[in-house]
Amino acid sequence: MSTLSREASTALAIGSAVALALAANWYHQRSKKNQPPSKWRQVGKLSSLWCYPIKSCGVIELKDAFCATLGVKNGLIRDRVFMVTGEDLDFKTARTYPKITLVKPKIDGVVVTLSAPEMPNISFSIASLDQKKMTASVWGLKVQVHDCGDEVAKWFSQYLLKTDSGCRLVYYPFEESTKNIRPKHKPFRNAKPKDSGGLTDFNSYMIINQTSIDDLNNRLPDGTAKCTSLHFRPNFVVQGDAKAYEEDDWKWIKIGETIFEVTKPCDRCLFTIIDPLTGERDPDMEPLKTLKTYRQVTDPAKRPNHGESPILGQHIAVYKEGPVCIGDSVYVQA
Repeated sequence: MSTLSREASTALAIGSAVALALAANWYHQRSKKNQPPSKWRQVGKLSSLWCYPIKSCGVIELKDAFCATLGVKNGLIRDRVFMVTGEDLDFKTARTYPKITLVKPKIDGVVVTLSAPEMPNISFSIASLDQKKMTASVWGLKVQVHDCGDEVAKWFSQYLLKTDSGCRLVYYPFEESTKNIRPKHKPFRNAKPKDSGGLTDFNSYMIINQTSIDDLNNRLPDGTAKCTSLHFRPNFVVQGDAKAYEEDDWKWIKIGETIFEVTKPCDRCLFTIIDPLTGERDPDMEPLKTLKTYRQVTDPAKRPNHGESPILGQHIAVYKEGPVCIGDSVYVQA
């Protein structure tokens, strides 16, 4: 072999070794980023723990729950596993039907009981649902569900549409997510299909900082009703030493011993202007109008992923499943 050939071979071998070393270092650094921190700092206590079994409907307040990958659960009380649809099985929410928020679910064993203003209560059994799979749609994403029957479909139709038909109620029976990530959310590195929940808009959990809500209330125009955390439909409310909006910088969260990774900030929409106690829209578009004055994303690189929607709270995903309960200490990366 000529001297030139030996030098070329040596250079190629060195180049390959350097490339492999750089690749290994990149993978190691990326892997480190996907690991929870070794040091934590406490930011408060878990003051509210909420589950919304029916998408867009009323809340069930819990004292304790198990945090599975799919979402909050306590027995058969699971987060956003029921959904109102049209006859075409496309989802319906309070954005179109604000008073759907006044439908209160109660789940006792396998029996679901629904109540709503000026409607008789109605009950049905999860165990008795038709096991035939149907395909419903959430923001264009297909998801397999079971139908909850004609009686409850008529009940929702009468309540929302004042007719005997037009609505269906469907149920997500699985323990893991089966839907994909919406194209608009794919730029967020931590958004994974396994964390996209049952019938949720985006993913399995949302956390909010009470101090941020307090600051928002201080900014609302005089005479505007104060908003509560239920205007934003979180699963977890943190109350304590956290400063307003410091959750923007949280990457990892630990509640008790259950660990979550932050996925993305929560974009706020028209849902926030619906009073959770009355089911009525605020005529002045509050608190959304005020949020838009100071909580829109201004970073040119990130703005396309949020548009004009203001942000408040964080979407999070379970890293380590486990139990949580009211009063648990809440920690974030130190």
